[in-house]
Amino acid sequence: MIKMPAIITSTIKFGLVGLSVEGYYIDLEELATIFPHIRAGKSLRLYLVELRNEEGKLVKRFKPFQELELRMIERLRTMSLCIVLPEDVASQLGVGNNYRVTIVITAYDGKPFLPLEVKFVGNESEKVFECFSRLETSLISLNLEKPPLNKAISYLVDAYVRLEENDVEGARTSVRNSLHVIRDEVIPKIEVIEEAKDFPKNLKDFVNCLAEFVHYGGPHPGPAPRSITEMLILMSIELVKYLAKMLEDKVISLHGEVKATL
Repeated sequence: MIKMPAIITSTIKFGLVGLSVEGYYIDLEELATIFPHIRAGKSLRLYLVELRNEEGKLVKRFKPFQELELRMIERLRTMSLCIVLPEDVASQLGVGNNYRVTIVITAYDGKPFLPLEVKFVGNESEKVFECFSRLETSLISLNLEKPPLNKAISYLVDAYVRLEENDVEGARTSVRNSLHVIRDEVIPKIEVIEEAKDFPKNLKDFVNCLAEFVHYGGPHPGPAPRSITEMLILMSIELVKYLAKMLEDKVISLHGEVKATL
């Protein structure tokens, strides 16, 4: 089953999160209003996408998305639902009071959060993803539950955003990173039936050919032109979608999963 996420931009606050214990927490009141079935004590698997300060200025866009699995609690005084950021995570991120964070929630209590649809909670979260319009929502949701494909997708998201910001060199680097993830972390794990034994090798050759376009000394020496970089992003997106579809249909499997048969 394709895993669909809920996407929300929420406020990070500082306050009491236990008896005489203060810390940073992500407010989930808006999420709980739309999905009243979620309860304190249950876990959420989520990915940090973007962090902005109290003035709305971008602090960090995560590449790849940073995965966390945290348990929801109810704050003692307000009984509002939230997730507490562990002290080391809050310190690592450098968060402050009233910072805004965009997160993608993929699982609740160990199960897909929304099996049938992608849900943007609030206008702000949807605006964050407007710059990802070329990366179809189905692509993002399809693979967040399939590491390392999630890692490859996150690099492609970053490549597209950088291209829109005219950072062609940065986009080229992110495309190359995405292709290297597929080549080095996905292809070696692919299992196929005997009749398709050449598929991993042929796929690796194809990925290497794509990567040549974003290497110095390749078909276009020096930084790849914008048009070539955009073409590589789109081709890489289709490649990831193709692999995800093959995994979903059990045409191929990865080491550690139940082996597929045709």
